[in-house]
Amino acid sequence: MLIIAHHDISDPESFWAAAKDVTMDLPANLKLQGVYPAKDGKTGTCLWEADSVTEVQQFLDKHSAKYARNFCYEVDEEKAMGLPNVHMTEAHMDH
Repeated sequence: MLIIAHHDISDPESFWAAAKDVTMDLPANLKLQGVYPAKDGKTGTCLWEADSVTEVQQFLDKHSAKYARNFCYEVDEEKAMGLPNVHMTEAHMDH
C-alpha cells in the first residue's frame, strides 16, 4: 500500500540530516518513493510503500519524533491522481 507521511518539523536542520542518514539503510518492509520538502524545511511530505500505516508511523516516530510531529495515512489509490507505478518488489531507491 502507498502511505503519505506529513511532517510538521520543529528543527529542520536536524530533521533533514537525520532523514538523509536513516533512509540510506531502510528495513526491507519499507520503501521510500518520494520526498517533498517545503523550501523553508519546516514541513515535508513523503510517499512510502509498506504493508501498513503503523509500520511507517512507528519507524518515523522512532527516528524523528524529537524533530517533528509525523502524521501518516493510507493513500486511496483509486481516487488519487498522478501516483507513480510502484510495487514493493519493483521499487528501487537511488541515493
